[in-house]
Amino acid sequence: MKKYTSSIQAKLYFAIPRSGFTLIELMIVVAIIGILAAIAYPAYGQYKVRVHRTDAQAEMMQVAHRLTNFKMANQTFAGRTATNTYGATTIPRTQPLYDIVLTDVDGLELTNASAKVRTWRLVATPKTSTSQAGDGIICLNDQGQKFWAKAATACVLSATSNWDGR
Repeated sequence: MKKYTSSIQAKLYFAIPRSGFTLIELMIVVAIIGILAAIAYPAYGQYKVRVHRTDAQAEMMQVAHRLTNFKMANQTFAGRTATNTYGATTIPRTQPLYDIVLTDVDGLELTNASAKVRTWRLVATPKTSTSQAGDGIICLNDQGQKFWAKAATACVLSATSNWDGR
């Protein structure tokens, strides 16, 4: 620190307003930003997973609508696949996060001669190398029953199951 020869010089030095920030003030701001980022980033990742799951559920509802239209015209779901109903076997079509399979309630493809062609079940399974991996499968059937649970590996469709995970 500068040594002053008189008290008048010291008073003048400290009386003059200084502009700018000290290094300590800058370090405190950087620390606060770091703490906020550490809290916000995991929450953002969880938000992205929920949004992708909701998008997949919306796509599944579109498939259900198409299947309903098909049954109204043909009285059956025979011959339907994810490809000829939705146009793809993944959701979304670009940058796929889920594989989808369209079957009857017993798990037989609707193209199988033994399939129960008056029913269907749509299952979306997360792709392993994506952000959705381990998020659980999403299911929907012809009765409008929906199912999703965190880390679920099998559909447990019922009148009380839902996509909320509760």
